[in-house]
Formats: sequence, C-alpha cells, structure tokens
Amino acid sequence: MARLLHQSQQAELPVGSGEWLLAVIGAVAAEPPECPPLKQPLPARRDALEKQLHESGLAYGTGAHDPAVEHEPEAGPGARAFAHFVAGLVRLCARAAAMSHAPWFLPGAEPAGDGVRARRGQLLAVLAAAAGEGEAAARLFANPLLAPSPLEKLADKTAARLSRRYLAESGPFTGLPLHNGLCAIEVRTCATIALSVFDHARLSPGAVALVDNSALSWRVLLVELLAALARAQENGAEYEKGIEQVIRSQRLPVREARMLRRALAHPREVEQIAPALHSDALRRFGLTQVLLAALVDRNFEAGEVAFVERLARAVGIDAGQLARLEVEVDDFYRRNKDALTALRLAEAPEGLPHALTTRLEAAVLDNIDRLLQEIRETGELAELLGKASVGTSLTAAEKAKVREQLIDLAKTIPALAIFAAPGGMLLLPILIKLLPFNLLPSSFIDRPPAVPALPEPQRKSGS
Repeated sequence: MARLLHQSQQAELPVGSGEWLLAVIGAVAAEPPECPPLKQPLPARRDALEKQLHESGLAYGTGAHDPAVEHEPEAGPGARAFAHFVAGLVRLCARAAAMSHAPWFLPGAEPAGDGVRARRGQLLAVLAAAAGEGEAAARLFANPLLAPSPLEKLADKTAARLSRRYLAESGPFTGLPLHNGLCAIEVRTCATIALSVFDHARLSPGAVALVDNSALSWRVLLVELLAALARAQENGAEYEKGIEQVIRSQRLPVREARMLRRALAHPREVEQIAPALHSDALRRFGLTQVLLAALVDRNFEAGEVAFVERLARAVGIDAGQLARLEVEVDDFYRRNKDALTALRLAEAPEGLPHALTTRLEAAVLDNIDRLLQEIRETGELAELLGKASVGTSLTAAEKAKVREQLIDLAKTIPALAIFAAPGGMLLLPILIKLLPFNLLPSSFIDRPPAVPALPEPQRKSGS
C-alpha cells in the first residue's frame, strides 16, 4: 500500500494544494481496486457505489479512516478530516473505473509506469470535470499521457474547488448546517461522472453539464429542507445564520448563490418539497441530511422529531425504515469516531451516537411489554442477555445467535425493525440497560446473602 505523509504546515506539500491532490490520486493509481471478472451492468455498479458511499461515510459528507493517509501529530482535525474525505472520493472514482472495465484499469493491459500515469490522469480528469473544468478534463481523459501534461494546472484548480466546498481553510465552519450536505453532493456528482465516462470511454462536457445541473437541484432542495427544519427548532434563527455563513463562504457562482439564498429565505412546506425527492437515492439523502442536522448538537428536540417524522411520511418512508437509517448512521460513527470532526469540531465525539441511541431507547420502551413476553418465551436469548448483563463477554457465535433472534423479534414486532439493521447489535447495551433483571434465568440472579438467625432471647433468672 502506497503511503502518503500529510502535514498541514509542511511548505512543500500543504494539504489542499494541487501537489497534495496529485499525491493522493497517485497513491490510488499505483494500487487500483481489482477488476471483477466480468463488466457489471450499470444498475449493479450504481448499487455497489451507493453501498460504498455509506460504508465510507462519504454519503454523510465525511470520510472514514483511509489506510493510505498518514498525518504528522500536529496536523489539525480539519486537515485530517479533509485528507480522508478526498482519499475516499478518489477511491470511489477508481472503483467505478474498475467495475466498468476501463482499459487503463484492466490488469496487465499496459506497461506499469504508463498505467499509473494514465490512471492518475483520468482520475484527475473526473474530479476536474466536477469542478467545472469540463473542456480541459475531456482532453486529459482522452489522452492521459499527453505531453506536456496539464496535470499540475488542473490539479491546482480542482484542489481549490474541493477546499472551498469542504471549507478546508476555515475550520470553524466545519459542521455548520449545510456544509456536509454540500460535500456529500460533490461526492455524488463525481461518482455519477465517473460511472458515465468510464462506461463510455469518453468525457463529454455536455453530459457533465447535465450532471452539474442535477447537482444544483439537489443543493437547492437540501437548503430548503434545512431551512424548513430551522423553523421547527428552538434556535432556528441561529441555525439559519449558520446556513447563510456556509453559502457565503463557499464563494459560489452568482446564479447558484442566488438560488440557494432564495431557498433559504422562502422554503416550501415539506409536503410541497416531497414530490421533488423523486428517487430512492434523493429521498434517502434528504432524510439523512435532515437527521444529521437535527442530531449534531446532541439534542433531539420535540420539534425536530416531529419534523423528521413528517418528512418521512411525506416521502413514503415508514418508521422501520427510518429507524434502520438511524442505526446505519450510528454504526458508522461508532466505528469511525474521528470522522465526527467533519460533522462537528466538538470536545465530546460521542454526542451524535448518544442522541441516536436515546431515540432508539424510546422505541424499545414503547414496546417493552411485548418485548418482555417474546424474550421470556425464547430461553436461549434470555440466557445470553443474562450473560452479557453480568459483564461476561459473548463469543462471536453467541453474538450471531443474539442477532438472529433479535431479527426474529423484529418480525413479530414491526416497530422494532431496527434490530434487523446492519448495526442491530448496537442495541444490545440498550436492552441490557432497559430490561428488568428478573426476566433472566435464576442462574444469573445472585441469591441474597443468608442473614444469620437472631439468637433466642436469654431469659434472666427470676424474670
């Protein structure tokens, strides 16, 4: 695995520079993902990238830890988060190429040196196209070994775009409303372009313009949703101010900035916005971003809960699907706590999972009676919960049994469909915390210590 050394204060390779971006792309180009035996159909490739978006955190506008990125100890949290975000973005585009059987990504097709250079050029071309450099990106994609190479100039412009979108130079803005949603849309734009250009073996500036227009409509809808959420919050004025700060700091084109400000000032009602969320991906994106915006301050207000549930109803997402989405978000941030710096530069990175699990606890409590009955009738599950409750670690096999039986419970109690989600085991601590101890087998209940019998009272003689 090629390793990158990132140091935000290092003069020769500052994070966010064109040189730095080329180093990131070069590391991925040197060891591209494996090509599947057969070229997958476009829907399968799209589904695979959608899954990677969520596993990597890019769907939330952040990124999981990337093994090709190393930092100096003094690197700040903003620089670290930005580095992992960009590395994840480049890997996503490289995987689109591999699944599409792009010529330069097929193993053994060209000499190793030319292959690395060509892959680096084409990956940069995809990012540059998303950054508005369509004509230059098309020429580079068509001839990635072109000499003299336009790599450095394109890399500088693309890195500047990514830094502005991510606000990499303005750490205090990181985590404000809208910021992460815009980053997530940037990722989706790049992924869409990558799927198209590697499938057709050409980069069309006209097609890129269509993708960019679609991304703009996503950004407008996101601002509308977040502005509508602000009206349900106790500190809504402050929330709207944060959105305005992000729009201003992005240094957007005049037309786009005007559209986003109009959406912020005059958001439609949720029921009016819902029809515009016309695809599964767009509905999931909108609900995820609203959920993150509501939870990031570690306080899920009643108004926010009502707004999230109202949005879910309007777009046809039921309570079980909403709960599964919450568990997926919670699962990602529990596994990648450092990624929370990309959502909120906070002292307590456990804040977001805490807000989510608080909501999940409420779902368990709402169904506690029926849940107790089901567990009592499932002796093995009760026994395993008992072991966990007294501090005994469960084996991998026992955890698998717990998960299987929790999924069975979900089938009988639809409101608890959260247990069937990928992160369902996260709810084991909640169960142990909330379930009454007396439902467990007697072997797990310590007998109270025997109290010695009081001695018989001694009668005094003569009494």
